[in-house]
Amino acid sequence: MFSQLSVPMLLIEDSSRVIALNPAAARLFKMEPEELEGQFWSGLDGQLNQIIWKKRLRELEDKGSFVYNTDLVTSDELLRPVEVEMVRTGEGLTLIYLHNLLAEGIDEADLELMSNDGNVGFWMYNRVDDVLYMSPYLRELAGLDESKSAREVAYQLQERILPSDWDRIRPQVKELLDEAGAFDQLLHFTGSRGTMNLRFFAQSSGNALHVTRLFGMIRQENDLIATDHVDSISGELAAFSIDQAKDLIFWTRPDGTVPYANQAASDLLGYTREELQKMHAGAYTIGFKGERVEAWWEKMRSERADQSIWEVVDKEGNHYLLDASITYLRFGKEEYTVGFCRNITELEIARRRQAILEFTLDHSKELILWLKEDGTIHFVNETFLERTGADLSDIEGKHISMFLDLPDEHIRQEAKARLESGETLTGEMELKLMSGKKLAVKIRISNLTYGGEVYSCIYLQDMTAKRERDIQLKLSAEALDSAADCILWLNVDLRINYINGTLLDLIGRKREDIIGAKYSKVFPQLDQKSIFEEQTLNIDVISNSGEELTINLNVSRITDNNQSFFMLVGRDMTGQREREQSLETAYEEIRRLKDNLEDENVTLREEVGSGYNVNNIITVSPKYKKVLHQIGQVADVDTTVLITGETGTGKELLARAIHQLSERSDQALIKVNCAALPENLIESELFGHEKGAYTGAVGRKRGRFEMADGGTLFLDEIGELPLDLQSKLLRALQEGEFERLGGTETLNVDVRLVAATNRNLQEMVRQGSFRADLYYRLNVFPIENMALRERPEDIPVLVEHFTRKFAKRQNKKVTKINSSDLAKLKKYSFPGNIRELENLVERAVVLCNSETLSIPLNVQQEKTVKGEAPFLQFEEMQRQHIINALIMTEGRVTGPNGAGVILGLNDRTLVSKMRKLDIKKIDYLKAYE
Repeated sequence: MFSQLSVPMLLIEDSSRVIALNPAAARLFKMEPEELEGQFWSGLDGQLNQIIWKKRLRELEDKGSFVYNTDLVTSDELLRPVEVEMVRTGEGLTLIYLHNLLAEGIDEADLELMSNDGNVGFWMYNRVDDVLYMSPYLRELAGLDESKSAREVAYQLQERILPSDWDRIRPQVKELLDEAGAFDQLLHFTGSRGTMNLRFFAQSSGNALHVTRLFGMIRQENDLIATDHVDSISGELAAFSIDQAKDLIFWTRPDGTVPYANQAASDLLGYTREELQKMHAGAYTIGFKGERVEAWWEKMRSERADQSIWEVVDKEGNHYLLDASITYLRFGKEEYTVGFCRNITELEIARRRQAILEFTLDHSKELILWLKEDGTIHFVNETFLERTGADLSDIEGKHISMFLDLPDEHIRQEAKARLESGETLTGEMELKLMSGKKLAVKIRISNLTYGGEVYSCIYLQDMTAKRERDIQLKLSAEALDSAADCILWLNVDLRINYINGTLLDLIGRKREDIIGAKYSKVFPQLDQKSIFEEQTLNIDVISNSGEELTINLNVSRITDNNQSFFMLVGRDMTGQREREQSLETAYEEIRRLKDNLEDENVTLREEVGSGYNVNNIITVSPKYKKVLHQIGQVADVDTTVLITGETGTGKELLARAIHQLSERSDQALIKVNCAALPENLIESELFGHEKGAYTGAVGRKRGRFEMADGGTLFLDEIGELPLDLQSKLLRALQEGEFERLGGTETLNVDVRLVAATNRNLQEMVRQGSFRADLYYRLNVFPIENMALRERPEDIPVLVEHFTRKFAKRQNKKVTKINSSDLAKLKKYSFPGNIRELENLVERAVVLCNSETLSIPLNVQQEKTVKGEAPFLQFEEMQRQHIINALIMTEGRVTGPNGAGVILGLNDRTLVSKMRKLDIKKIDYLKAYE
C-alpha cells in the first residue's frame, strides 16, 4: 500500500499488532518487513508497554492524532530516538509516521562552509547506524579516507597519534561511549601537513540506556615544525620534548602558584594543565601550606637546590611519592623553583614491603633456613640463630648435616625427586644445637626458584611442648583405661564416644564394636531420662563371666570446646568394702585428670564465661568483610595489632577474635583498660610491684604482662597511657623484658600485643602527648573498625540479636519489630555506635508490653534522623554528645547502666567533663518532662 514511500510508516491494529509497514520503517529497526509484521508496537517502542498503549489508544480515539518522542528497539538491542506521529485511519486501525531524530543535524553544505572558513574540522558518529561523517577540511587535515568505516578510521588515528596521547584519550572515548559526557584534549598528530598540535573536542548524547551519537571538532592550534623562524622551532621542539618527558616538571612561585606543569604532571594528578596553573601547589602537595611554604622558600634562597621526597594526592584522592630534584631560579625580581620529579610510589611500597617481610621472617616463631642444591646453607633467620646458639659467621657455607642427621642416600634421592616435582615434604626430626643438645622439631620442606637458582626452603617448628603434652595425654588415657571404675562417655545423641578397658572387660566386647553405637549396647536397662537428668542410680548387670553385679552409676554432663558429653562412671558395689581403697585411688586419678583438663582449657572457660566466640561478630555488611579478612590475615602471626575506631564499635570483639584464631588461643587473653585506671596505678597494674614499692603495697603482685606470658595482652584505650609510662611499655614490647615497680630483677615474657583506641594517635604524636617510637611499634598492622553508620545494613540483624538477648533475659516474648522504628534507626547516625544501639534495644524491651517491639528515638535523636541538628563547635558537640548519653540512660551518670559506659569513659572522667562543660541536671532531664 505504501511500500514505495520514503517516509517510514506502519499500520497497526488496536491491539498494537503491526499488520503492514514499508521498507523505510523496517530499516529504522535494522530488520526486514517480514520480521516485523505480526509483532506488537508496545514491544517495538522502548518506552511503551501494553498498559500505556491502552491509555494512548483512548487519547487517539478522542483527538484523532497524537505526537510524541520515544526510542525504537533495534535488532542489535540499541535504542534509536524517533518522533512518532499517530493518526486514526478507520475503525480499529492506526497509521504511524516515524521521523529519525539521528538524521537531524546541521546542513552538510553549511557545515563544510563553516569548517573551511574557520579552519575547524567537524565530525559526527551515529552509533545506532554505525555511520561516521567528517567535514572535507577534517579529512584533508588529518589525511583520512571517508570511505573507511568508523572502526577503520579509529585505527588510522591510532597510528598517527603519539602513543602517550593515545593512551590518554582512549579511556576518555570509551567513557563517552558508555555514558553521555564531553572532553577536550591537545594531541600531537602526524597528518598531511606534518606533525601538528590538534585541539580535539568530543561530546556524546543518548538515552537512559546508552549513547546514540558522538560529535565534535578538531582545530589546528599550531604546527610543531612548520615555521620560518629558527627560534620558534627550538621553542616548539623544547616544549614538545618537555611534554613527552616521563618525569613530572613543575615551576612554582613563592605565592604557591604554578605557572607551568608538563603533561606528565597533568596525567599523574588527573588535572588539566590549565587547572594546575590555577591551583596552589599545596592543594595537591601534602603538608605544603602556611609556615612550611615560607620556611621552604627561605631554604631554597639559601641553598639554591634541594633533593627530597614529596607526597602528592591526585584528583581522585590517590597518594603518590615523588623523588624531586628542585632548583632555585631568579629572573630579575621574579623568583621560581623548577622541580624534576620521578614517581617512586611503587619502589617505596616495594621497599617498605621488603622491610616488613624481613622483620616478619626474623621474628617468626618458626626456624627458617634455605639450602642450595648441594645442601650448603644459604640463609637462616634470627630465630634459627637464637634457638641453635649459632653465629651467622659459624654456619655460612656449611652443610645442613651440621644441624640435621640425614637419612640414607637412596632416601635422599627419593626426597629430592619428590621436591623437584613440586611436592612439600613433612616429618619429624631432631635439630642439633651448638650446645650439643638436641631439639625435637617438625620439619616442612619445599623447593622454590629465586634469582634463577633452586633452593630448598625448610621450616622447623619446636615440638618439645607438644611431645610433653602428648606424653601426659597418653598417661592420662592409660590411667583412665586401667581405672577400677567403669567409664563411658556419650555424645549428645547418646552414642558412645569413649569406653575404658575396665568396662570392656566387664561386658566382654571389643572397643571397635562399641565406639559409635548407642549406649543401650552397654547398658540396655538404662533409660534416656536418667541420663538427661544426670541421676545417680544402681543398675544390675551380668558380667562376661556370668557373675551378677550391682553397679552404682553416676551420670554427669561435661562441656569441652563447645561440645557437650555425658560421662557415666560406674562403681561395682558388690565388693565395695574390699575395693574402697582402690576406688578412692581411681577417683583421685579422675580428679587429677579433670584438673589437668581445666588447666589446659583455661582460656576456653574464660571465653565461655563471657559468652564470647568468633561468631559474636554479627554482620551481613560486604564492607565489613575487609575487617574480618584483616583479622584472618594477622591472627596466625605474632605481629602487634592496633585497632582504631569510634567508641562503641566493638574493638574488644576484634581483639578476642584475633586471639582465638591465633596459635596462642590455648593461653590467656589478658585485658587492661588504660582509661579505667588512675595514673598512679597503671604501672603497677601492667608490670606488677614488689612489697613496699609504695604505700599500700603489702605484698608482691604479678602484673598483667606476667599474667599474659605465652598469651595475648589487650591494651584498651591505649591513647590514655601516661607519657612517662610509654617508654617502659615500648621496652617491654621491643625487648620482651621489664622490672616490677620497686624491683631490680629483669623479667622476660613472650606476649603478643593487641592495642585499641578511639583517639587519633598520629595527632597525639604531633602534639607531643604520645611517643612517636611507641606509635610506630604499635602501628605494625592497623585495623580500622567501622562505625555503625558506615554499615547501616547491619542495624536490622543487630537489633534482632539484641532483642532476642534481652527478651530471653527478661522472660518476654517478642516476635516482631516495628518496621517504622527500624527504618528510623537505619537513618540515625549512632554516635555511640553498637553500644548505643544495644542500650536503645534493652530499654525498648524493658518498656515493651506486646509481641511487637517499638524502639522510639528521643527528641534529640529524632532531630538527628531528620537532619535538623545545627553544625556545632567542637566543645558544644562534646557537650551535646554527653547530654544525649545521659538522656538515653534517663539521667544515670555512673554505674553499669550509666552514661559513662555508653561514652567509654570512667565515672571520674565523665563527672570532670560535665563540670567543665557546665552540664546540669535540667539539661538532660527536661527531655522526659
